[in-house]
Formats: sequence, C-alpha cells, structure tokens
Amino acid sequence: MYRTFLSLLFAVLMLSGCGKESMMTSSDSDSEFEENTNTFRAGAFMTNANGKTTAGRAELVSIENGNLRMDFSNDFAVTPGPSLFIFLSNSESLSPDAINLGNLIRTDGTQMYPVPFGTTLDSFKYVLVYCVPFHVTFAFAELR
Repeated sequence: MYRTFLSLLFAVLMLSGCGKESMMTSSDSDSEFEENTNTFRAGAFMTNANGKTTAGRAELVSIENGNLRMDFSNDFAVTPGPSLFIFLSNSESLSPDAINLGNLIRTDGTQMYPVPFGTTLDSFKYVLVYCVPFHVTFAFAELR
C-alpha cells in the first residue's frame, strides 16, 4: 500500500510539473537558436581573475515577437557556485544599473533567458554570471 501511494504521488508530481513552462528554458540542441532569431550582439565568455573556469558564447538575440533574449551556447560551462544569477551590466562587475535576468539555469549547456520588455540595451556591454551572496563575478562576456 505504501509503495502504491508513493508511485501515485510521484506520477501526480511529474504530471503537474508538465502543465506550465517556465519563461527560462534550456535545451540540449541548438535548433531553438536558429528559428526566427537575429543576433543583436554576441561575445565569448571570459574567465575572471578570481580563477573560476568558464567557456562558451553569449548571444543577445531579437526574437520573432520583437522581444530580446539572452542565449548561451551548447558549449557554455562555468564553475558551480552558490546563488548564481545572470545580469546585463555596463562593466565586467555588477554595475548599479545592471538588469537581473534570473537564476543561472544550470552550469553547462544551452540556455535562454528572456530580457525584460522595454529594456534599453545600448548601454549594456556585458553579460555576467554573478554570485549574489558573495558579490563575485564568476564569468563575463563582452557583447559586441
């Protein structure tokens, strides 16, 4: 009986998680990068002087509905850390006017982050992987 209850509970939790998709998604293929997007600006991730390892590219793309999205390439990788977030910033560190794009979905692979509607991106030259509790930039890419 207990085993049946656990099986039923597991099935309900799995099915309820499929009802809504998050705005932030990840994918194991690059096919989502190719459909109806135009690259606005792009750059390679650089390792900061703090010794955190990183690889891959970031692309700021215009999507079909006119909104913008930050895409990370399938070869993206960064050293794991606590409370890592993605920011658009004016510098290689967190600038006062930086825009938070949300939690890092995972430490490797293709990822997509919606950019808030109405965001002016002319002044944002960098995308950061930033550790909020310790105020440390784990990785950055200059968007050109």
